[in-house]
Amino acid sequence: MQRWILIVSSLILGAAATPARAGGFLTAHFAGELGNVATDHPTAIYFNPAGLALGVGWRIYAEGLIAWRTVEYTRPEGAISNVTDGEGAPGTPQGGVDTNAGKATLSNIAAAPFLGVVTDLGVPNLGVGVAFYAPFGGQASWDKDDDFADSEQYPGAEDGVQRWATIDGELRSLYLTVAGAYRLPGPRLAFGAGVNFTESNIFTVRARTPQGTDDVIGAAGEVAEGRSMIDTSGFAVAASLGVNWEPMDGLWIAASYQSQPGFGNSTQSGTLTNKFGNGTVLEEQIRLEQELPDIYRVGARYRPTPQVELRVSGDLQRWSVFEHQCLLDNSVSDDAKCELNKDGSYGPDQVREDIIVNIPREWKDTFGVRAGASYWLTPDLELDGGVHYDSSAVPDKTIDASLLDQDKIFVRAGVRWSALPDQLLLALTVNNVFYFERTVAPREDGDIGTVAPSTVPDGAGKYTSNVLFFNLGAEYRF
Repeated sequence: MQRWILIVSSLILGAAATPARAGGFLTAHFAGELGNVATDHPTAIYFNPAGLALGVGWRIYAEGLIAWRTVEYTRPEGAISNVTDGEGAPGTPQGGVDTNAGKATLSNIAAAPFLGVVTDLGVPNLGVGVAFYAPFGGQASWDKDDDFADSEQYPGAEDGVQRWATIDGELRSLYLTVAGAYRLPGPRLAFGAGVNFTESNIFTVRARTPQGTDDVIGAAGEVAEGRSMIDTSGFAVAASLGVNWEPMDGLWIAASYQSQPGFGNSTQSGTLTNKFGNGTVLEEQIRLEQELPDIYRVGARYRPTPQVELRVSGDLQRWSVFEHQCLLDNSVSDDAKCELNKDGSYGPDQVREDIIVNIPREWKDTFGVRAGASYWLTPDLELDGGVHYDSSAVPDKTIDASLLDQDKIFVRAGVRWSALPDQLLLALTVNNVFYFERTVAPREDGDIGTVAPSTVPDGAGKYTSNVLFFNLGAEYRF
């Protein structure tokens, strides 16, 4: 048994380098139906630390979330920056429109970890814990376009029509959380708090030109398309608070708050490597500025009988703080800022030399609602299932294939078995995420993304996605 737990834990920790992207890039779908704001499961250390005070003894929980994600993106000709006749003008020649319009596909397998230890230290109504997990993340490696595998005229087109947003990439935030909770036995009110130590990184390769367009040919007929690689990382601190109240036997009502990483601006430092056309490779030291959301959660669970538990919950994620991903020249000044107008142009007080490039996001707040239930066939065998709706954070005006999101519905079913009663519990949940098909019209001149320093190729087109993922977990109690 100890060897089995060690093997599972090692596999989960090894998977941390490749977090799953199960919608947007919030991947906090730990523990299946038990991962919710009103839970007393060890994953409460993330969803609501107050739940730690509802357990007894020592509990070790290890889980791997394994996902299979498929995406199809069809880019229309109207999204191309400049379609030309090929005579002395940079752009995409009429005869080469299929280098920048058509279908791109992705089929990736990825994983995300959770490993936690919680205990009451032998003190009634107390709960403390520590956990390692990846609540934010995503990765993508897009399929090649074999029609351009040996093309000398358009060598970059082999990487697909989505290449102006991403070819290969990974974005992740790893959390190490320390949390504690206490339950007041009289009012049956538990409250808890946690501190999150986060390490985040971004690695991405995309096609790019110095002008920020999707031109494949320059004015003299030369290859204009190049490549940009971003490799950054950063450290931040965040916090969480929560309450869990049992107003009557078998009913728990809960609420929690998860702060932004860094309590606002989440800064990363690293390198930007560019190679445009047939030019030389240039590397710059950069600082990336962005903000990730804080999250509000409310919910309840109810045990009308010992064999049945019902759950409902909702959340609000403040993705509206994710306004841009701004790359600043880190060699100029530590005080350099990214102050832009709403259309992505330079602000009145902005030092233009400080900004290398800005990727506009202008995301919007999202909400999710979920309902689920458990039924115990025997005291040692639990079946559960649920449905979860989650809205999209990405507006039409800044959508692209790098951080794609759509309205979606999660459907899940699981089983939890006490292999050793009161000691070892094994769990499996099967989840499918049904993304609503999305079609976005090409933007117009003057829209965000069309003016410097925020010029980026148009991500218009048709997007279809699906994610199938599994929660494989083991909990050991003593």
